[in-house]
Amino acid sequence: MRQTILYIAISLDGMIAGVNDDLSYLHGYDDFKLVQSSYQELMNQIDTIIMGRRTYDVVLNMGDWPYEGYQTYVITSNIIPSSHANLTSLSPKTLIETLRKENGKDIWIVGGAKLVQSLLKDDLIDSMVIAIIPTLLGEGTRLFEGVQASFDCIRVEHEKGLILATYQRKKGR
Repeated sequence: MRQTILYIAISLDGMIAGVNDDLSYLHGYDDFKLVQSSYQELMNQIDTIIMGRRTYDVVLNMGDWPYEGYQTYVITSNIIPSSHANLTSLSPKTLIETLRKENGKDIWIVGGAKLVQSLLKDDLIDSMVIAIIPTLLGEGTRLFEGVQASFDCIRVEHEKGLILATYQRKKGR
């Protein structure tokens, strides 16, 4: 069965973005060998990407579409035409359950926080790869607001202050 993987960066205080979706705390970390190799490993493992609408808008504003060749779904209540992704009003649970029945590689959950929280509440995230950036934002978008779940830490790597932790959903859920 296809697995769902949350691959995301957070600040030390658990934020995925600062105030007004500010991602400047991430600048410079894309050049780290650890980030490059783990990202390439992820991209080889998946063929499908899911994100929320705010994340989609942020990605669109970054310039060229970075996910060419991957089936991309955006969960939103505001369906608009897109040449990059399938915008859908399906619930995250329904979309994941549908995709898991299809043949294919694994599924990357890009973000954002509401999508991740919904999938965690429905027990639909199998593993998480979290890049912990050594910065405290104080305010912003908290990733794990209002959810409870248990994971096993199966790998920890680090490079120049950045920690890359891999978690697997506990068995017997």
